[in-house]
Amino acid sequence: MDLPKHPVVHGHPIHAILSDGPVVLIPVAIAAELWERNGSAEGLRLGDVATVGAFVTTLAAGLVGWIDWLTVPPDHPVRRPATIHGLINTTALVALVGAVPAGRRRLKLLAAAEMAILVGAWIGGDLVFRHGWRVRPAEEAEIVEKRSDDTAITAAFDEARRAVTDFERRKTFLPAS
Repeated sequence: MDLPKHPVVHGHPIHAILSDGPVVLIPVAIAAELWERNGSAEGLRLGDVATVGAFVTTLAAGLVGWIDWLTVPPDHPVRRPATIHGLINTTALVALVGAVPAGRRRLKLLAAAEMAILVGAWIGGDLVFRHGWRVRPAEEAEIVEKRSDDTAITAAFDEARRAVTDFERRKTFLPAS
């Protein structure tokens, strides 16, 4: 589905901007819940506020993320991992829906949301750093490569991929497989 406008502002994907909220606020909510369990009344208020904040920011990131997902062509290599990313992060959102009104169960729901967000963020990073989704130079290169029937250009892209793979294998902490 090609939307009239994609969720990008001045070259910056809105989903990537919004995704920082849950990554920060879910651990804050967990810390506040632990603080509250040690008898702090302030922790209870902070836990409520942080949990609601985590829910609201996760909802915003999720809505924009699913709108972004609608823009992924069905045959594009990022479609499957983007779907998995969205489903995992939606699981975090469901856990947060339960965490907002939960009393003693809140900590378990927040922990579940945190685990889902960590896995989802890893896959989201893969979408950006491995596949180049919403990364302008990668998108430009993909268009050039698809439209080119020049064997020299195809060879140049193949060589660039080999060079990047070799660099990652030799120079990064944990290379991609």
